[in-house]
Amino acid sequence: MSNPFLSKSKYVVGLQCPKLLWHHYNAKEELPPVDEQTQAVFDQGHEVGLLAQKLYPDGITVKWDVPFGDVIRQSLELLKDKRPLFEAGFMFNNTYARVDVLKPVARSKWDIIEVKSGTSVKDPNWDDVAFQRYCYEGAGVPIRKCHLMHIDNTYVRQGEVDPAKLFVTEDITQAVAEKAIGLEDQLREMLRVIGLKKCPEVEIGPHCDDPYSCPLKPVCWKHVDDEEHNVFTLYRLGAKAWALYQDGVIRSDRIPTDFRLTASQKIQLETERTGKPHVNRPAVREFLEQLQYPLYLLDFETFQTAVPMVDGTRPWQLIPFQFSLHVAKGINGKPAHQSWLWDGKGDPRKELLDRLSPLLAEEGSIVVYNASFEQTRLKECVAAYPDYAGWLENVLDRVIDLWAPFRAFNIYYPIQHGSASLKVVLPALTGKNYDELEIQEGGQASDEFKRITFGEVNEKERQKVRQNLEEYCGLDTMGMLDILRVLIVLSKGK
Repeated sequence: MSNPFLSKSKYVVGLQCPKLLWHHYNAKEELPPVDEQTQAVFDQGHEVGLLAQKLYPDGITVKWDVPFGDVIRQSLELLKDKRPLFEAGFMFNNTYARVDVLKPVARSKWDIIEVKSGTSVKDPNWDDVAFQRYCYEGAGVPIRKCHLMHIDNTYVRQGEVDPAKLFVTEDITQAVAEKAIGLEDQLREMLRVIGLKKCPEVEIGPHCDDPYSCPLKPVCWKHVDDEEHNVFTLYRLGAKAWALYQDGVIRSDRIPTDFRLTASQKIQLETERTGKPHVNRPAVREFLEQLQYPLYLLDFETFQTAVPMVDGTRPWQLIPFQFSLHVAKGINGKPAHQSWLWDGKGDPRKELLDRLSPLLAEEGSIVVYNASFEQTRLKECVAAYPDYAGWLENVLDRVIDLWAPFRAFNIYYPIQHGSASLKVVLPALTGKNYDELEIQEGGQASDEFKRITFGEVNEKERQKVRQNLEEYCGLDTMGMLDILRVLIVLSKGK
């Protein structure tokens, strides 16, 4: 490849994995397209960047939809105005960078201000800015200090969002200087890798998910994933899985007999060996004895945004936008179903309490999966609307966590692969799954809700997605009842 150049994003890619870097330049067609959830993250970052620009009302935006040669020429010309620049771009040697904010300071110098939608400074941010500083200074732009502007998660929205209160700015100049040590050597090595005719061989390792999950994992991990029961699926094995892998152990049934395992891990291995589920019947019966009818099977869906969309909420706060409730008078028979899905007007927390409270009578177990999640969301809602405090006390006393017997490995099926999530337990016990649904997991549900509620979509599309959301959340609560029915069968016998 002739005259390749590195952007800051590709530099961070190169730090993670040279094989991934090579693909970006030589076999990009082999990389999967950006998925909807990742694109939603990018879009949110762009929104945050635009909001940060409001802190510099005299700033100038460098055009972004033009060739980078034009970006460089425009940026060089705008430096003369000594005003804040947004997305100014410069090239030095084989590096090219555009910074969120370039702020003029004393003695004809400039400060770099990188804007992030997270709530803290992270290690990749320092590498990112170190690359930018190297490129800018090499191009003749003197840099005084480097800053990272991120979200303040203590900010509470009241009315129009106030960027001055939403953001926190940290001086990361020293950390950037430390990251700059050896940067030129790293760049030379990355350019060498890019120029290779053949993709470099890189063994898998913890770097495959650090700092981001690598899109090449389906390729690089095929020899692992081809083994249904491999050491990386063993429940909470963590770093020990890498120790086994480095010793040549991939299949779980090849783990040495003297290797130290937890009780849960031993149960998992035994079920995989025999192909039969593990059922602790006394523990299952003890769990079922807690249930008091009627049963209220409840599930919430939530969304979160860097910039809070609802008054009285914080950045990245989980806001319930939907619930599904199946009410079963007995374990058999058809349950009654109630649901709610916010329309984007008013405060969803208030609406949830208004809609849910009359549906939960004063007696009967409220069954959820991962109780701390639903309980925390309810507590947050009632903290904003304390008139419901008495009602909440009664509700919390009645909550039963269906996750508990699975988390404790009192029931475990070999096809769970170390997971006790509802999306895995439901098909393991009942054969039902989410494969036929348009929305198949919570992150997708959240992104789709945000898209149709805060984005630009036509009414037909909006109604279609709302129906998909209803079907998805409804399967969660109906699925819990189906699981309970199986548990009753499993509990019988010795």
